[in-house]
Amino acid sequence: MNIRRIFKLYVLIIITLMVSFQFAFAGGIKERMKLRLPAIAELKTKGIIGENNKGYLGFVSGSRAKKALVAEENKDRKKIYIYFAKQQKTTLDTVEKVQAKRKAKKVHPGEFFQKSNGTWVKK
Repeated sequence: MNIRRIFKLYVLIIITLMVSFQFAFAGGIKERMKLRLPAIAELKTKGIIGENNKGYLGFVSGSRAKKALVAEENKDRKKIYIYFAKQQKTTLDTVEKVQAKRKAKKVHPGEFFQKSNGTWVKK
């Protein structure tokens, strides 16, 4: 085998491993988020949580029901946002602001989102 073929094979293996890692990483987060979705939807419907102005879940009321669940969701969201920031060569803060606006638009009637000034609004 000549050196060019070995180099091409090496590059192909590296690319395959990188892509596989990204799919495995994203797959785990996606599955965890899917499993949490029903409980999060219920908390949103009850007005306990809403989408905050940084793209994460925040507590609207004094109740801290399912605090650990909300923390896990926000932890996974942050991992995704960090990945987006690196991929787009921008800051985490920029990605958070964009995601907050996107999520605020998707809030269902009766659910809460937080304006940039920090006030909670019921849609």
